[in-house]
Amino acid sequence: MRIPWAPAAFVLLLGACSHMEPLPEWVQAPSSRDLEQVLSGELLFDEPPADNELPPYDLMTLSPMMRVVAEEVALQYRHPDQRAEALHRALLSSPMAGGLGMRYTALNTTTAARAFERREVNCLSFTLMYVAMARHIGLNAEVNDVQVPPVWDFRDGESFLLFRHVNAKVMLPRSEELVIDLEMERYSPVYEQKVIGDRVVAAQFYNNLGMERVAAGDRRQGFLHLRRALQLDDRQSYLWNNLGTLYKRMGVNGAAEVAYRQGLTLAPGDLSLMSNLASLYEAEGETDKAAYFLERVRKHRNSNPYYLYSLAREQLANGDLAQAERYLEQAIARQAEEPRFYALAAEIYDQRALPEKAELMRRKAESRREEVYL
Repeated sequence: MRIPWAPAAFVLLLGACSHMEPLPEWVQAPSSRDLEQVLSGELLFDEPPADNELPPYDLMTLSPMMRVVAEEVALQYRHPDQRAEALHRALLSSPMAGGLGMRYTALNTTTAARAFERREVNCLSFTLMYVAMARHIGLNAEVNDVQVPPVWDFRDGESFLLFRHVNAKVMLPRSEELVIDLEMERYSPVYEQKVIGDRVVAAQFYNNLGMERVAAGDRRQGFLHLRRALQLDDRQSYLWNNLGTLYKRMGVNGAAEVAYRQGLTLAPGDLSLMSNLASLYEAEGETDKAAYFLERVRKHRNSNPYYLYSLAREQLANGDLAQAERYLEQAIARQAEEPRFYALAAEIYDQRALPEKAELMRRKAESRREEVYL
């Protein structure tokens, strides 16, 4: 894998799962009738929303100016790798450097053309824009779904944030691949990832818009967008998770449980679904069920190499070098290809005044970087 030009990806989910034990019998897949009711919206609104209330979106339609910019790149560069990198530069570099200076914004998911017009992108909008323009000049570009580690909150030892993230992947001659991302320094080839089709991409687009509408207080539009996402691809557990969360926020806990259980049926190792079910059962007074899912979350978390890496960083900051080293050894045993683990080990050995071990870890970190990026 080659390193593209420019620092710059917004990282948005971890899914890396070890073998998960089977779900108990009381966690049954919902009936088709229950799913139909949840998807209808009849439990949320006096008049269930109709699909024609939702405006259509042309996700990757190019504006005339987008064509001009892409075609200028194609005129200057012949080889696919040069074109791919030049297009990246043209979009992200500052106007003073001859680029368009796209600015990052966390929310406000938009189509490729709208993002280009506004010069504001999040990871999905940027990827849609880049892939559409790259395809226009003959590049074999696809959307790449990346599972990034969760962000753990050590104040209570339980909370975590999971994000979805996409970037672009350009298929080059000789089976090489070029990853194009907004924040390359936060991306790692070690993360689980896969190319996804345009239909799945559209589902992510509607999901993002749906959650943005919910956050803005427009729950009807939020529901409509989530339902459209599920019509496009009902196999994604995070879509059911978000639909369940909408129901829970509106106090319809039975429907929330149906959506959560459907998501868990699709992805038995989904940490967010397990955590949300634990919270739901706790609120309903079903403490045994809540405790079951909390324990599963803890077990999965404690075997996660990036959680162990986070613990090692925390212990290093606290000055407990021995404990930091133990956590990091466990992390490396579970994910030996991650360069950042060895870089942190070098820091620990530096502080322990073990220069030979520190240097060995630095060499391993550099070696892993070369292996995973090149």
